[in-house]
Amino acid sequence: MPELASGVFPPMIERPAPTQERSRQALERLLLEGEKLLAENRFDDTGVAELARLAETSVGTFYRLLGDKDTLNRLLLQRFFSDMVARLEELTELRQWEGRTLEQFIRAMVAMLVSINAGRQGVLRALITRSSQDAQFRDRVHQINHLISQRTVAVLASKSAAIGHPNPTQAMMVVPPVLLGILNQHTLTGSLSFLSSAALEDELVRVALNYLA
Repeated sequence: MPELASGVFPPMIERPAPTQERSRQALERLLLEGEKLLAENRFDDTGVAELARLAETSVGTFYRLLGDKDTLNRLLLQRFFSDMVARLEELTELRQWEGRTLEQFIRAMVAMLVSINAGRQGVLRALITRSSQDAQFRDRVHQINHLISQRTVAVLASKSAAIGHPNPTQAMMVVPPVLLGILNQHTLTGSLSFLSSAALEDELVRVALNYLA
């Protein structure tokens, strides 16, 4: 089995690296509060002064560390990507799936995707908005989507004996974008909110397994 490509991409934006501990703590609080505002879809409507107040720091510190709100937005989206890539690479390490079933992998993959999307409506909206406005950012989204497909297909290929689809290679490539599309639509619109989290996972697993069968 060929070595899988690494998901470590050059950063879209360099994270500030303050030398003083007090400034490092202020930066972490700003990132935390900014992520909360994104999750609540309130980021765009919240001014710098309010962000600084929520993070228990000053407006001057905000501008010294970040420069502007767009930098904070980019850092938050970059952190979302980094979290997704790190968890994906851990999940798709091939050796751990030796002797385990196709269903076990599909269940683990679905659980990871559901947990990443949980409570991330604001983040996804910000991703969609920035992708429509920023070609470099859009390319990064495409790179990460490609990585998700590449690494998922590599594990699925190791379970190809359990795949009954008439075109297994094509089917394996279809599964990741289909699952991501369903989850993104649900996260943005709540279209599957009548399902509990556990039921949502069960239904997505059923979709994938029935398609591959």
